[in-house]
Amino acid sequence: MKRILTALLLSLLLTGPAANAQMAVRRDTSAFRPSQLIAPGVLMGSGILIHTLGHDAIDVPVNRWFQDKWRAGGPERGFDNYIQYAPLVMDLGLGLLGAKAEHAFVDRVIEAALGSVCLGIVSGTMKEVINSPRPNGVDNRSFPSGHTDWVFLGAELVRMEYGWGWGAGAYAIATTVAVMRNYNNWHWLSDCLMGAGLGILTAHAGRWLLEPTKNLLHIPTISWDGRRTPVQTAFMPTIDPVSGTVCASLAFVF
Repeated sequence: MKRILTALLLSLLLTGPAANAQMAVRRDTSAFRPSQLIAPGVLMGSGILIHTLGHDAIDVPVNRWFQDKWRAGGPERGFDNYIQYAPLVMDLGLGLLGAKAEHAFVDRVIEAALGSVCLGIVSGTMKEVINSPRPNGVDNRSFPSGHTDWVFLGAELVRMEYGWGWGAGAYAIATTVAVMRNYNNWHWLSDCLMGAGLGILTAHAGRWLLEPTKNLLHIPTISWDGRRTPVQTAFMPTIDPVSGTVCASLAFVF
């Protein structure tokens, strides 16, 4: 009798919390919210205003400050060419290394691809239509900054997937790239502000389009890395009906 009571008590203590945890519903993060437009709107609006109304008053002095005070004739190409895609790699890879993400790997790939397509179309079109000269005079594809928009796309994807713990590091990389685009004399300040806002906006576009795209193409939610639907575990104490020995069973549901 004591063994039976012990098994029942263990069952209540060990399976009760697990059952409640398995019933938890993840918060839907794919829906559009107006607040998501604030940060990209401020950055893009600032870039447009400076580009159109304050180029001589803001862009040019900032460029001269970098070139005269800091760069002093240094090289025009730097490590910003190599780290601009680092946040995108973080977005796809951190979950595989054990970091807790909002979505499974396949979903992250689709989300990043959708955001990248949106960014490529918008940014490339703007560069061709606006025809803005670079500060170094190489060509007329200065506005917006391509390096900056790609790195901020990745940084916002990291923040959305993993939170500000990893997002802060990704944004530090993004900010470094934006500063280096000014320092290396490839872009004006307004180019980088516009690029940062555009990158953040298209990262959200990738998230907004994720579920509609999966539904349209009949792509199932694949959770083999355990990011969307966690692997469920159950521990159940039992009693052998013949010997009366207390036993245990452990089950995994994928």
